[in-house]
Amino acid sequence: MENDLEGILDISQSLIDSLTAWSETATWFIVAAFVLSAALFISYRARKRILFGEWINRYDSGQTELGKSIADLLLFKLRYIKRTHELSSAKISLWNTFEDIPSFRQNLDKEIDLLASVQLGNYGKLISGTFTFLFRLFPLFIKPASLSGNISLFGEKKTIIHISLENYSPRKWFKHENLLWEKEIPEKNNEDIPEMNQEDIPEVIEEMAYRIYIDLTGGDLFKSWQCFMYFTKGLRSYLNYTELKRGSDLEDAEEQYLKALEYEETNPVVKYNLGVLKYYQYQNHLNDEAILCFRQALNCNDRNLRARASSAMANALGQKYSRYKTGKPNSLDTIKEAVEYAERSVALNKKLDSAYKALAYTYHQLGEALAAREGNNPDVITDPDHRSTELRTLAIQQYKRTLKINRKHFMASNNLANLYLEWAIQLRGQSTEHSWFTTLKYRFTEYYTQKLIIDRTYFLKKAAYYCEEALKVNPSYQFAFDNLGNVWYERKDYNKAYSAYQNALLYAPLYAEAHNDLAMLFLVKEYEGNDREKAFEQHKEALLCVKDELKRKEKLITIFKNRMKELKIPLEEYPAQD
Repeated sequence: MENDLEGILDISQSLIDSLTAWSETATWFIVAAFVLSAALFISYRARKRILFGEWINRYDSGQTELGKSIADLLLFKLRYIKRTHELSSAKISLWNTFEDIPSFRQNLDKEIDLLASVQLGNYGKLISGTFTFLFRLFPLFIKPASLSGNISLFGEKKTIIHISLENYSPRKWFKHENLLWEKEIPEKNNEDIPEMNQEDIPEVIEEMAYRIYIDLTGGDLFKSWQCFMYFTKGLRSYLNYTELKRGSDLEDAEEQYLKALEYEETNPVVKYNLGVLKYYQYQNHLNDEAILCFRQALNCNDRNLRARASSAMANALGQKYSRYKTGKPNSLDTIKEAVEYAERSVALNKKLDSAYKALAYTYHQLGEALAAREGNNPDVITDPDHRSTELRTLAIQQYKRTLKINRKHFMASNNLANLYLEWAIQLRGQSTEHSWFTTLKYRFTEYYTQKLIIDRTYFLKKAAYYCEEALKVNPSYQFAFDNLGNVWYERKDYNKAYSAYQNALLYAPLYAEAHNDLAMLFLVKEYEGNDREKAFEQHKEALLCVKDELKRKEKLITIFKNRMKELKIPLEEYPAQD
């Protein structure tokens, strides 16, 4: 018995010794893995950083701060360019030419200390010290690139700025590049002694910043730094316009784009962005000019830019068909061409939110067009197997896919709301209210069966929801306010409708459709603000907003007269138009 017990004890001790040895090995393994992970992480971050190194003034030893001033100015210019393109991609979904450009930093050690102290509290100094040590320990692999420069005097009258980039490895881990940029600084005229004109330094540094930026991208979309410079300035002005809605910013953006095209007449990036500028002014002749710009932007080798240009073409052609009514009369050729461009955009880039939004929009418009051709017959618009219903169902799916990729795509939310709204308007014969339980039941049915429930009240609630979702992202989006007003009108909540129309006009005083919708609200007898005179005034205001767009003007007049018929107001009361 004692021998058995001793055997068990020996086995247990052996197991304990093995576990102890294994735990020590595992501990060292974990530490080594942590150090290696930290080194790889720092290496990756370092490859995305360019640090400013030493800047020397060899031109005049007395001006000790000149080199530092030039370095600070260059850093500011480079960050300005990078930030402009980042904002263009994040805020307005414009083509971001340089997505992989590295960050520019003055001093990485200071940045590590600051980051660590803010995010790690008491352990900040220990962690930052470890990271800094790793930078020094593995300089061959993780040393950040260094951008340095000097001002030199060559010969008797040559003042030159040299900027060099060392240890730069943008794409390959073990391959480093050294780049050099030079620029002669103009000197003052009629002087025997060479003297650098410091007033010209900002222009020289600006040129160097754009040259450096283009060279670091490794792309071929811009052939000259001048074209890229004016394009970036135009982009910044357009960003200001989207924020502040100042006409001067819009004019300046177009002017800068046109200056860029003076250097590269067919540059696809500039053409695309100029087309976007014209498209979003929502005027018939500018929409046609936008289409020309997008067609020219398609002539490039960049796959992503072609995808964006294709989706933009689809949207512009869709607007040409639905909003401006300038396609061939009684023809679906324009909207079918729009569908083709949208499908091409998705094929080029399956991760592009604007591609799916364009596909949804074109399916949406084609579905409504097919239903309209059959007079929006109730049997047609409620038939799940009819082609128009299939297309609108596909449109809903593509809008939702857009929002899955980019939940902040407020235009997709608003378009989806518009689809539900227009369908609900065509279903006016159905009841307008049902219980919350019925709505919940419809949602579960749609979710589990993936089949669309065609119900007027359900559609109106969906429309209101997506309008509000759009306004959460963009609180000044006039189209969402107008759609929301129409939803409340259909639900006979006229005070809320009035408020929504007023908000639309607050942010877009020249929005003709909102003026027209407000005018039609004033015709309703049940509305407490009913005033036929105000109705005709608002309708006249709407027509003034589109006085140069005949087709759009005719559409507004037709809609207004149809509303008069619905409300049993004699057409003889319709005011004569000039």
